[in-house]
Amino acid sequence: MIYWSHKTVTLNDTWGPGAVHTLTTPTGLKPEFSLHPRYLRDQRGNRHLGHFTIDFPSGFMPDGWQSVNFVPLGSAAVTAISGLPPWDPSQQATYRKAIDAASGVLADSRTLRLEAVIPYIALGSLGYNRVRLFYLEKAVQGLVEDLVVVRIATHAAVAGTVQGRQEGTGQGPPH
Repeated sequence: MIYWSHKTVTLNDTWGPGAVHTLTTPTGLKPEFSLHPRYLRDQRGNRHLGHFTIDFPSGFMPDGWQSVNFVPLGSAAVTAISGLPPWDPSQQATYRKAIDAASGVLADSRTLRLEAVIPYIALGSLGYNRVRLFYLEKAVQGLVEDLVVVRIATHAAVAGTVQGRQEGTGQGPPH
């Protein structure tokens, strides 16, 4: 989990209905956020990673991302994506295809990830998204080798319940 510490993620590409209201920025710029570890101390004073907080420049993420905590879950590193060419918009289909092909691994509860619930408003209704961040080491060829994949499960508020509705995805390099 240390690779998440003090990283800034700028998403190159977002797609899917869930990404529309979770990753569309007020300024129309690429979504960007930074992760910071927060630790708990045990009775001996030893630090243990508890969660990650995020921050972002004004307008680089939707309001629902304010003060969100991402919790580390799972234990199996993601290795299902590798050998991607360096990112540029002409490679969009290649990246989407590779990420979609890994959807089974990304959906596995044993897969190492950060996870949070983020509120949003769409069509006048409040909803909640489960947002999962996956860190893939050496998935890309070249100078920037690592990749962050964001998976979103959109939930709509239904009187007293939360129900799954649609998926969304994004990706980009950490720096």
